Parts: sequence; structure tokens; C-alpha cells
Amino acid sequence: MVITPESVGERLQEALAVIREALAECGEPTRAIRVMAVTKTHPADAAAAAIAAGIRLIGENRVSEGGRKIARLGRDSAEFHLIGPLHTGEVRQAVRDFHSIDSLDRLKVAAEIARRITPGSSPAPQVMVEVNTSGEVSKHGFPPDAGLLEEALLTFTGMGLAVSGLLTVGPLPGGDVSPREAFALLRKLRDRLSASTGIPLKELSMGMSDDYRVAVLEGATTVRLGRFLFGERTYG
Repeated sequence: MVITPESVGERLQEALAVIREALAECGEPTRAIRVMAVTKTHPADAAAAAIAAGIRLIGENRVSEGGRKIARLGRDSAEFHLIGPLHTGEVRQAVRDFHSIDSLDRLKVAAEIARRITPGSSPAPQVMVEVNTSGEVSKHGFPPDAGLLEEALLTFTGMGLAVSGLLTVGPLPGGDVSPREAFALLRKLRDRLSASTGIPLKELSMGMSDDYRVAVLEGATTVRLGRFLFGERTYG
């Protein structure tokens, strides 16, 4: 698949039509849904095509790869989100380059983010807390334990981090938990934690190319589309 603004735009319109149908089905036609273009392994030109097609959110799984694309495209060209694992040694670059770190899953990393935020410098990134709603060992994230998550959220905000919401990755096909169950669990956790902590947690980032419709039905505010927009990834 040749990636152009036109090809991405066509696929985006298809996704938006599915989103509108899902919102009508669940009785929330006015809920705002943002589409994030996930450009992992794709060149900077793919991200540029997505931006030209009208997509504002760009998701990257790796700090170094994302940083190179941000340097080429310009940090103000889009809203760049880190959606993959973050190690403490990468925090300095992540805080410098990304507008949001959506995959926060460890207290140690949170403490390093807080340490790297310099008052009076460029705006600090927002963060989202990743939750492993499927329980799969291959997934990152906090376990879906409301008490543990409440403690983590209060700790993060106490460090001065701006927590905007929760993220999860849907389960693999054939697992014990269905995508709909995983997404419904994240929504229920968000509602409970917002009430108990007083943190709005407005964002629910869930749903990818194979399951974004189900995620919209269960309350997603952001869906993350890679293969749907760009075709299969090329590795190596």
C-alpha cells in the first residue's frame, strides 16, 4: 500500500463512518472520538501523510523512533503521544519530545518523569495510566485493581503529574477475556476512580484496527489506528 494523504484520508473517512454508526448504536451520537494514527515502523512520511489528511494525534511505540520523526516533522506539527513501554533511561527524551505519555505503568517511571519536569520550561507532557484489562502476561500495565490504581493515581498527581485518563490494549483473539469485556472494565474503572479520587480522567484510549468499533461502544474517547490507515507494517 502506497501511503499518501489521499489514501490515509479515504481510510480515515471509513473509520469515521464506523465510529458514527457505533455512537448511534450506543445512544451517544455527540460523544467526541479522536483518531490517533499509530506510525510504528512507518517512515516520517507516513506521519506527514496522516497530518495532511487531517489527523491531529500521532502515536509512537518507541521513544527513539518517535523522536526522530518529531525532529523531522516539527513538534508543533501534531500532538505526539508515546503509547509504548517507557524505561527510566528514556524518560528525559520522552519528556522533551512527546506531548503525552500514555503508557505509564510503573511508579519508578512516574518518579523519573516528575524529576525531569522543569518548572518554567516547555509544557510538561500529560500522562495516562496503562491498565492490563485482559490479564495477559504479554501486556504491559497495572492490574485492574481499583484500590491499587487509586493509590497510584493519587501518588502520580501528588508528584505533580497531570493524569488525563486511562489506556488499555485489547486482548488477543481466542483469550479468556473478550475485547468488549476488557473495554467495559476500563470504563468502569475510570468511572469508579474518577469518583473516588476527584481526578476527571476524561480520556479512555482503547481500541485498535481490529476492535475499535467495540471500544467506541464501550466509551472510548480515542482509538488508535495503525494497520487500518497505513496497511501492514514493514519490519527490519
